[in-house]
Amino acid sequence: MSESISISIRVAVVGKRRFVALSPIMIAIGVFLGGSNHANAQMRDEDPAASQALAAVIAAIRAEPWVIQEKVTVSTIDGDDIATAPPREATWTLVPDRGMVGVFDGFRIVLSEGQIRTIHDSSEGLFFENSDGGSRYYALLNAFSDLPWPALALGLGEQIPAECAMQLHSRAPWLQPTSVKMVEVDGASRRRIGLSSDYEEMRIDVDPKTDLPVTASVTIHDGLFVKDGIELEYVYSYVFGPVQDAESTFRIPIRDRQRVDSVAALARPAPLAAGDRPRGEGLAPGRTAPEFDLAGLGPERFKLSDLKGKVIVLDFWATWCGPCRAALPGLAELSKWGIENGLPLEVIALNTSEQSKDLETRRKRIAAFLKEQGPDLDGLRVALDLDGKAAGAYRVRGLPTTVIIDADGRVVSVRSGFGPGSEKRLREDILNLFEGGDPAPQKASEDLL
Repeated sequence: MSESISISIRVAVVGKRRFVALSPIMIAIGVFLGGSNHANAQMRDEDPAASQALAAVIAAIRAEPWVIQEKVTVSTIDGDDIATAPPREATWTLVPDRGMVGVFDGFRIVLSEGQIRTIHDSSEGLFFENSDGGSRYYALLNAFSDLPWPALALGLGEQIPAECAMQLHSRAPWLQPTSVKMVEVDGASRRRIGLSSDYEEMRIDVDPKTDLPVTASVTIHDGLFVKDGIELEYVYSYVFGPVQDAESTFRIPIRDRQRVDSVAALARPAPLAAGDRPRGEGLAPGRTAPEFDLAGLGPERFKLSDLKGKVIVLDFWATWCGPCRAALPGLAELSKWGIENGLPLEVIALNTSEQSKDLETRRKRIAAFLKEQGPDLDGLRVALDLDGKAAGAYRVRGLPTTVIIDADGRVVSVRSGFGPGSEKRLREDILNLFEGGDPAPQKASEDLL
């Protein structure tokens, strides 16, 4: 029996703009249903002074234990209409050399001792646990997919400012620090760090005495996550305080609970309105992988339907992405390993999100890049996503993103980022697939995170 829910809409008229208050799920659905064909944002050159200012913020947050209260309000702007969801709040307890505890949307997450452990208020008898693979940030991203919380990257992400900038917001993955200046806000002096790409802008207002953020905002006006003509705006505020009792904070009650295979299985989401689709549709494990037909570095073409019967590893990457470059030698080695063991395995390094859109220009650029990297990348097969449509079809939120597709053309796993243990996990996923360990397809209701 299908269920539907009624949602009240509050409209206020201010000047010429109509403000509409919607539920968070409605705004989220609006974003994900509005996938744009523009997936190929051009990154901008980082400004050294802005990078230095962002580095100071990263250092201040990671220097000592903090309890961070982060509040966000999300608005969708369509001309004169503004739809605003109720505020969301998260509390992060960051303790250097120990880990992090996060509480938001009914979830309680503990990242410590090489593990991520999670429970949810709606499921008292269940818990999720997994290795963090050497990267607490990417363990969170792999578990939740959509994490619009900049404090996580500032506390757990990459140390290098330009790389941390790309982690600040899961729907704004192309940001680079591009400006810094002093401003007055409500009578207080603030250091304003500007970050931008062709599709997004972010600003972080920092207390110059402490180097800690006070407020921030992110505006997404083009790309994968908004319809044409729509803007998505996030407004943040921050409060920092001391950690009172780290021992009790890091305890998580998992005794007598049953372990589940995914974070999505913990939460019991509210029913969707009639006709609405769950978020993330098109990429969830168990779903049919989107078709692609892409040029390579030579006359060859890469077409998914031509590869049926093989296990396929798609790695979305770009030359400007540091973690992507670090992952490429392992992919080349994985391809050789498959050949040496006679496995029906196809490893494709799918280059996307570069500035060059012309095929011959891109071919020359990538061929030169591979030559610069030396023999470690010999034999690596590269497909070229010139217009970003493949990245859009696969809902790529950040780079690198690695997708495993089984012999029947189903998505088996999706992993974002690269760090210690990533190559081992990838090879284990592939071995499990060849040995019959293919996970069962997820139900639609599980694809809501």
